Amino acid sequence: MEEQSIFMRVRNSFLNGKPIILVDEEREVEADLVFPAELITGNITEFMVRYGKGLFCTVGPHDELIKRGFFKLPSNYGANYFIPIDYPLEENSTGIPTYERALTCNSISDNSKWANQFKYPGHVTLIGAIDFSKRKGHSESSVELLKICGFKPYSVIVEILDESGDSHNFHYIDELSKQFDLVKITIRDVWKEYIKNEQLISISSRAKLPTYYGEFEIISFDNRLDYKEHFALVKEWHDGTPLVRIHSECITGDCLSSIRCDCGSQLENALSLISTHGGILIYLRQEGRGIGFTPKISAYALQDRGYDTYEANVCLGFKPDERDYAPAFQMLRALGIHRIRLLSNNPDKRRQLNEYGLEIDAVENLYGRVTEYNKEYIATKISKFHHNINMEIVNNSSNYFHHDNSNQ
Repeated sequence: MEEQSIFMRVRNSFLNGKPIILVDEEREVEADLVFPAELITGNITEFMVRYGKGLFCTVGPHDELIKRGFFKLPSNYGANYFIPIDYPLEENSTGIPTYERALTCNSISDNSKWANQFKYPGHVTLIGAIDFSKRKGHSESSVELLKICGFKPYSVIVEILDESGDSHNFHYIDELSKQFDLVKITIRDVWKEYIKNEQLISISSRAKLPTYYGEFEIISFDNRLDYKEHFALVKEWHDGTPLVRIHSECITGDCLSSIRCDCGSQLENALSLISTHGGILIYLRQEGRGIGFTPKISAYALQDRGYDTYEANVCLGFKPDERDYAPAFQMLRALGIHRIRLLSNNPDKRRQLNEYGLEIDAVENLYGRVTEYNKEYIATKISKFHHNINMEIVNNSSNYFHHDNSNQ
């Protein structure tokens, strides 16, 4: 199913008075019923309460809520709850009937209404959504979803619980979707559309950078996506499609000459090729496949005890690979690049870049130095991460800086 049709189906569902199901497959591993606060009615509220069963909440942009005078509750675990609210229908309204809760949600979506026009504490839980780039929860993604679909950034959300009160029963969620013909969409779907629509990375500074591989232009960026200091090295190219290497930071390999991985020699190989042919090196600060430097050293310790690089990350509570290539996509777009030839062995890198909308004309393999210390590491890349690496290269450690463009 095309992503654009997903968002059109979501919009049409809302206009027809039907909630949708927003699934979090990665973080909380649960799903919420979602509906625009501006359109919700008593009947829709009753449906969401009956079949969702979780906490009935309305969500709006954090800064807008603060500006309108709503205030946050104290929290000892970082939750962004505001004071619960009711919008009084009449003097003796209790705020609990579904039509009154619907009115409260309608009213919170009206920016002309201020906190002093609401009663509190009330019966509708109010949540402030922060920037989607900072938190990928149901609150933030539901608000972003409504913006994508052309509604005000105020949502109503209810967690879906099964008959026993479990919020992680995806079979029950699937059956609920089928029973009522409810559109399902994932937070990842919303995130990809957000990355396409919002340019959060822009060029900051440019300077010349002479290196042993030739002179490059080094470019820094203002980054409101993940707030890390990614950078790019650029060498002028003469045809229409630049050669691009997206390299994830590896302090031990890139700076300390470690040979327990092939990262440092891959970086050297990429610089040599880009210096010769022209192109771009994107350097992403996502150490240890995105887990960070200190956890990476903990993973090294596990590898010293016999775990492979895949197992070590999982043992520490991470996904095998936590990397997101959205910053690379946005950096390339900031540079005016929409089509590339990719230097990579990693199929997930290509998949993600394609999903964000980058056109990839060819994928060319890039090998580094193979040593007795990293053969198992490279073999794990092949067997568990499905990297496109020729095993003959791994088995013959005399191969160094091998470049294969046979995938063009």
